[in-house]
Amino acid sequence: MAVRTVGDSDTIIAHIIAKYRLTIDAALSAAQRDISHLITRMLDDLYWVMSYSRWKDERFWPAFRDALLQQHPGLTEAGLHKAQQFNFQRYHFQGIGRYAPDAAYARGLADLQVLADLIPANGYVHGEKLTSIDAGIYGFMANIYFYDIETPLKQFVVSHANLVRHCRAIHDAVTAHPQAA
Repeated sequence: MAVRTVGDSDTIIAHIIAKYRLTIDAALSAAQRDISHLITRMLDDLYWVMSYSRWKDERFWPAFRDALLQQHPGLTEAGLHKAQQFNFQRYHFQGIGRYAPDAAYARGLADLQVLADLIPANGYVHGEKLTSIDAGIYGFMANIYFYDIETPLKQFVVSHANLVRHCRAIHDAVTAHPQAA
């Protein structure tokens, strides 16, 4: 069986829905699908800020480097330095690398504020039922919330009960049913 490489959030979600014939978004209206599309694009932008916080911001790089070395003993300082330089190049060409840290975080915090405004205290983005956009949000939120580095992004998430509740609800659902992951 051939391995298929799947790109960014849109194509990953579409691939999983098609491959497993999921009906997770079947009840969404056209307007809800549009909102999900916009959120997905915003999450792809948030990715760059999250990555920047780990690889580029000198305040958080040492903790991230140490965590990588601990989790992956085969990594070397030289290899990580090479990866860091590669990421610096990517950040420059993408644009986020041209920002000072505070300006970069302002972008990510604005994205997180939108999520904090959209995610209800109970339930999910489009109501009481989980949809693919909730799973997409979880992918980013869990990467911020559960990672043990106190970036401005994490401080924001932790300070919003609805974001923490949403992240934990999906995490609990996935860990209670690992075959769904």
